[in-house]
Amino acid sequence: METKINKLSEIEKRNPFTVPEDYFSRFNEHIMARLPEKEIVEPKKVSMWDKAKPWVYMAAMFMGIFFSIQLLTRNTTNQVATISSTQFTDDYWSTVQITEEEFYQYLEEQLVNDGYYDYMYNQVYMN
Repeated sequence: METKINKLSEIEKRNPFTVPEDYFSRFNEHIMARLPEKEIVEPKKVSMWDKAKPWVYMAAMFMGIFFSIQLLTRNTTNQVATISSTQFTDDYWSTVQITEEEFYQYLEEQLVNDGYYDYMYNQVYMN
């Protein structure tokens, strides 16, 4: 049994990938011949109304929203004004008299209880 170590040298040195003659020079012609004919379609004529229709619809929608808000807010403001004027006369807090110092003391106690100072300290100095 004979083994041949240099088998690569015995292989024929040619390019295994071959292309037929003038393949790339006629490539475009072959592709164009295979494609179907494209039909030319005339563009549709769009009327002025068809162009303006979305804008008219949008304007109508905004006018509807505007008038709905006007109607709803007009009725509620009249009712709120009559209710609030009678409430303020009978309200407990309208008769309470506190000084400015008491008010600020109350606010400070609320801030301390809620931990606001700790929160602000952490935001400013820890970050």
